Amino acid sequence: MPLTLRPYQTDDVERLRTSYADGNRAVLFCLPTGAGKTVVFGHILDRATSKGRRSAVLAHRRELIRQASDKLALTGVPHGIVAAGLDRDHDAPVLVLSVQTAIRRLDRLPRFDFVVIDEAHHARAGTWTQLLAAWPDAKLLGVTATPARSDGKGLGVQSGGLFDALVVGASVTELQADGYLARTRCFVPASRIDVSGLRTTLGDWEASALAERAGSVTGDAVAEYRRHADHAPAIAYCATVRHAEDVASAFRGAGYRAACVHGELPPDERDRLIAGLGSGTIEVLTSCDLISEGLDVPDVRAVLLLRPTQSLVLALQQIGRGMRPAFGKTHLAVLDYAGNTLRHGLPETERAWSLDDAPRRQREGVALPVTAWRCEECGCLNDLSDVLCAECGLSRPQPRRAPQVIDGKLAEVSADHFDRIVNLPYRQLLAARRTKDELRAYAEEHGYKPGWVWHRLREQREQDS
Repeated sequence: MPLTLRPYQTDDVERLRTSYADGNRAVLFCLPTGAGKTVVFGHILDRATSKGRRSAVLAHRRELIRQASDKLALTGVPHGIVAAGLDRDHDAPVLVLSVQTAIRRLDRLPRFDFVVIDEAHHARAGTWTQLLAAWPDAKLLGVTATPARSDGKGLGVQSGGLFDALVVGASVTELQADGYLARTRCFVPASRIDVSGLRTTLGDWEASALAERAGSVTGDAVAEYRRHADHAPAIAYCATVRHAEDVASAFRGAGYRAACVHGELPPDERDRLIAGLGSGTIEVLTSCDLISEGLDVPDVRAVLLLRPTQSLVLALQQIGRGMRPAFGKTHLAVLDYAGNTLRHGLPETERAWSLDDAPRRQREGVALPVTAWRCEECGCLNDLSDVLCAECGLSRPQPRRAPQVIDGKLAEVSADHFDRIVNLPYRQLLAARRTKDELRAYAEEHGYKPGWVWHRLREQREQDS
């Protein structure tokens, strides 16, 4: 029985149809994690099948392949799978393809009229482009919650990517307001994982060195989980497999049902552990990057960020795993020892996605300071200096008070954090210890030279010693 689309999904399907009617061959569709991208493309595939078209869904991980297959089954779309260990029904009108398996069997695959690319921010990789070149006449639909890359390369054709047009669906805040996504409460400690001096490789900090520093917060992470989400289903994102195993061991030592899942485990064991998080047999599931994409467990109540990352995409994907709503779930607790919410902004931060190459500042993952406020009455955008809305006269909402930071415990981060930082008087800014990201945002807002940030950080270190 076909699923009923939500109102925003119906709107998105129509906007995608319009984009193809405008002559675009390859369209990228952006919708936040947990908002039902798979349901949207399942509906589109069902329509394509009814018109006699042959379609494919490309995915690069076993978990994504299973998720796509499950959602297609719910939407009533007959389909098969081409993937090691999951092969079935190769004559079905829709095939879910493992990218790695499909490239090896390319000469045995049929011609496709329509191809969906799951987690399409990966689609600039050579294997993807080689595979898609085999179907030059097929219409393409890319789907992702994060249409960006840590290397800053755009996904549009003008930047060397695949896509002609971008369709952005409902925002996180809109979906939260309507109950389709869980609200978040993000907490950061006064002392976070130190990333100073770490080497960067492949666009992110070197994992093994990061794991050594990240291990220092494990005990506090267990204590804060007990405080904010005791025995509730949780995911802990770690720097390496060894780090993830150590964190799981610490949770077990504290009396919690915890396990580590990683790519070296047999597929059936990985599936069992992930299923255990949903059934309650596992309370805390630790991982490196394996479950940043493709995990669908609505009852996750907490996400522990124990791995700092320079990648906005990875940060949003990790938090997004816990934002699906569930019965009795008032919010998702984000326990951010990595400082990723200060580095990249909160999940609710509005972002202007683009198919073009990213500016350097966005590439480095610094959340852009707020430069305007939106009126809750009429939706008009107003300058920060305006106290009243220029359109309807409504007063500007008062920002939340700055959270009190207490050593050893997590303090909640407000949505206007960087807005407040960049508008502080100079002396007030320097009256408290500031992170590199806070100082960088302040420097860019006020036109300071790059060396200013380095000098302020050095002064803070000297004060500590």
